[in-house]
Formats: sequence, C-alpha cells, structure tokens
Amino acid sequence: MKRYFILVFVSLLVVGDSYAQWTWTPQTGRFINVKRMPKETAELQIEYARSLYLQGEYKRALKETEKFFDFYGQDPLADQNLFLRGEIKMAMGKWLESAKEFQKLVSGYPNSNLYEQAIHKQFEIGDKLYEKGIQKRSKFLSFFRGKPMKHAIEVYGMVVTNQPFMPRSAEAQYKIGLCHHARKEYIEAGYEYRRVIENYPQSDWVDDARYGLARCYYESSLPPEYDQSRAELAIEAIDEFLRNFPGDSRIEEIKEWRQKMRENIAEQKLIVARYYEKQRKFDSARIYYQLIANQYSDTPSVEKANKWLEENPVKMSELRTQFEQETGKK
Repeated sequence: MKRYFILVFVSLLVVGDSYAQWTWTPQTGRFINVKRMPKETAELQIEYARSLYLQGEYKRALKETEKFFDFYGQDPLADQNLFLRGEIKMAMGKWLESAKEFQKLVSGYPNSNLYEQAIHKQFEIGDKLYEKGIQKRSKFLSFFRGKPMKHAIEVYGMVVTNQPFMPRSAEAQYKIGLCHHARKEYIEAGYEYRRVIENYPQSDWVDDARYGLARCYYESSLPPEYDQSRAELAIEAIDEFLRNFPGDSRIEEIKEWRQKMRENIAEQKLIVARYYEKQRKFDSARIYYQLIANQYSDTPSVEKANKWLEENPVKMSELRTQFEQETGKK
C-alpha cells in the first residue's frame, strides 16, 4: 500500500509539472507550452535565433526560426527569418536545403532587400556542390560523385530562373553544362552549352561553352566500327570554335581532337568499302575508296585506299557503260 501511494504522489508531481508548462493564449486561441513560447516581438525572436547561429548552436537556432513561423509568420521580417534559415543550413552543410530556403525568399518576397543576396548565396552553394563532386574522383567514391553534381545542377538552375538576363546567369548556365559533362551526360551537357551560346552571345562564357560543346561530341564519339555522326558534329563544333576564337590557348588541343575524329571517319569509310568489296559490289566499294582518297588524304586510311584504286583501275569499257547509263546516249 505504501508503494502505491508513492507512485500516485510521483504521478501527480509529473502531471503538475507538465500542466505548469502549458498556458492559454488569447492571441492563438489555444494552450501553448511555455517552453515553446517565442520572444516578445518578431525582431527579438530573429535576433535570438541569430545569436544562437553565431554561437554555432545551429539546431537550436533552427528551432527558433521555426517558432517565428508559428507566431510571426506574417510579420514584415519574415524574409529575414528565411534568409537566416538559409544561412544556418548552409553552415550545417545542408546545401540543397539551404538553397531552397533562399528560393522561398526569392519567390515569396521579390521586393525584399535581401533578394540579391539570396541569389548570390544560391550561386555560392552551387559552386560548393560542384567542387564537392569534383573532389570525389577516387574509384571508391565514384558512386557518390554524381549526387553533388545533380544538386548543383538544381541550384544553378534556380539562379538562371531567378535572374535569366543577368551576367552571372550566363556563368550559372555554363556550369549546368559543366555538371552534366562531369556526370558524362553528354547530350544534356551539349544542350546546356548551346543555351549559353544562343541566350548569352555577348557573355565571356561563350568561348568556354563552344569548347565544352566540342569536347562533348569528341568524348562521346564512338570507335570507327560504329556510327560516326558524333565525330562529324565534333568537327563542326571545333571548326566553329577555330573561326570564332583563333587566338585561344586551347587551339592545339582541339586540333588534335579534330584530326582524331577525321581518322575515325576515314577508317569507318574504309570498313564500309571493304564490306562492299567482299560482297563483290566493286562499284560501291570504289565510291568509298575514292572518297577517302579525295577527302581524307591526311589520314592513315588514304594509303590503303590509294593502293586499292591503283590495283583496280577503271576500265574504259566500264566508263563508257557508266556514261551511257547516266546520259542515255549510245
């Protein structure tokens, strides 16, 4: 019996203590836990949360910004609260979440004095995510490398959407392509590079975008046994780069890419010529051998093409027949 009374007494103490934490507030029309009560004003609430942030108590600071939403959500200082939440999450290394907090500010408060700063922070976060992806180059970490790049693409996209005509948007657009390139998403990267060239033709990032476009086609090209359309696109992009930026320091590098692509195309045509030769379709084979001799004389394949043409000269009778078929004359 004595034990029973002790349990009842302890229970009453707990209930009493719990009850003491709750009080009725006419402002909210409900009972509020006293420990959850905010500071007396919206400004004091933000300053308290900021003081915790500056002390490195990020979790507590974040909770205080949540109290602001609960009690002062419609206050004119709400944009400052969102900016502070972005800074806190940035300090915690939750970069994508941080960028989304800044995006809430940009979307909800376009006239805020913090509008420009919020977009600047997003750009900074995009760079951090990109650098994190680049750092994870080892084989062991390669599986995780794509995620930061994917998040960087999302954040840079926010910057471009928020200020599509500002100079830094051209850089953000270029870096979207750079992130796709790092993920070996060559089609997507090429598309984003082209958007830089087309949407920001006067920006300082056009040369890098044209270089990136040529590199995309070069790195995604296939061996000579396969379709060479990407190699042809690479040559086209390289020629465009050479015309527009003849003094660029990367000229020699991309000229090597161009030569490699020409060699692949010539070798692919040589494979086709030999196929027709085995099928005893000599006229078709001759077309490809002659094409190599005429247009790819700077490639190793030309020696084999010329040799075949020398060993298989066109007979006059064959020329006459071809002339009659083409002109209808006899």
